[in-house]
Amino acid sequence: MKIAKLLLVSVFAVLLLSNISFSQAISSGTARYEALGYNPFINDASIDINRNPAWANFYRNYAFGDLGREIVNDFQLTEQFGAVNFGVSKDITLGMVLNKREDLWNDFIGKTFSEASAVEPIVPFKLLFSYTSDKFTLGFAPYITSKSLESKGTNYDSLWSGSSMGAQIGTIFVLDGGWFEAAIDGKFNKIKREITVASVTNTYKNAGGLQFDGFLRGKFMLVKQMKLSLVPYASVGFYSWNPTLEPEVAGFLKTEHSYMNMMGGLGISMPILEKGFIAGGLSSGYMSYKSKMPSTMTDEDSYSSFIFPKFNLGMEWALTDWLIGRLGYSRAVSSDNSKYTDIGVSSELMQTVASDPVQTITMGLGFQFGRFSIDGTIGEKLLKEGIYTVSGKSNNLFGMLSASYNFNK
Repeated sequence: MKIAKLLLVSVFAVLLLSNISFSQAISSGTARYEALGYNPFINDASIDINRNPAWANFYRNYAFGDLGREIVNDFQLTEQFGAVNFGVSKDITLGMVLNKREDLWNDFIGKTFSEASAVEPIVPFKLLFSYTSDKFTLGFAPYITSKSLESKGTNYDSLWSGSSMGAQIGTIFVLDGGWFEAAIDGKFNKIKREITVASVTNTYKNAGGLQFDGFLRGKFMLVKQMKLSLVPYASVGFYSWNPTLEPEVAGFLKTEHSYMNMMGGLGISMPILEKGFIAGGLSSGYMSYKSKMPSTMTDEDSYSSFIFPKFNLGMEWALTDWLIGRLGYSRAVSSDNSKYTDIGVSSELMQTVASDPVQTITMGLGFQFGRFSIDGTIGEKLLKEGIYTVSGKSNNLFGMLSASYNFNK
């Protein structure tokens, strides 16, 4: 770790003293998205491709991914993934995304089964395919992740399995002065555990498990002289997840779980300074979660939230030919309602709350070395306490790190 930090500082110092110009890199990734205020009104190659595979055609011959963030300790980074995309012909691109969790499997397991009752799927894999014509681009991305575990003993056999399978389908229409995109994502999440004792088998599994997400967005030129564009978007998502036991055993709790969310907003985007832009807007949405036990003893737990207003603002500009600065703002107000009913007795809590203030203002830097780009969110402790030579404390320069390489001709 010390050698890596020394190398990074050395490269940084050399670039500060140089006037080399780099212009072929394409910055993208979770670090850039977060640094720009978790902004739905911006374009980001990594975020866009992973949400709508049709974007792969617009970023041909491009490798991208997240190096991760420090959560566990000083020597490990989490939430890592890698992806690459190739233009195999004039009209077709192929690629893959490895190790990026895009299902809600962990949300399901946390609400329906104990951790001991299931195994989490490993190494998610997604194939990228896109086809383009004169008027539109179509993308398709099948997704799969799974894991199984078996334990055997005398007169005993236990088999665990967990999986998520599905696909994304998306399209982009290029219009005069703008574009419009639409994407849907469907996945089936499954959990199963078979326990056999003395030739008697009990099977724990889930009914349902469907996960669906839809996304619409457009960018339309509003003021041509300023290159000011209008950016509307809308999204919807839901899932359902119910545990079952075969054969049925007295005392096993059947609980129906359902979740739904909707979000939409209107914003603007325009270029500023040299190689920079500003984008932001106002959003509103609604989400709800409900768990219900279908029995004569009514037991229902529900939560809903109406979100308005939600503000997102991001600004990016070139500090030098190779260094990019980023600043973001994200904050929302929501009206929350929590209700619990048990055997005719209910309790309800209604309140107006604001989103977590910790991530209201975000900052980031992007370094471009020829075709290579590395992007990071600036660590909050570094801003508060300063660098080691000033504070005497070892603080992280970056919170989240992403990287990409543009090898297009």
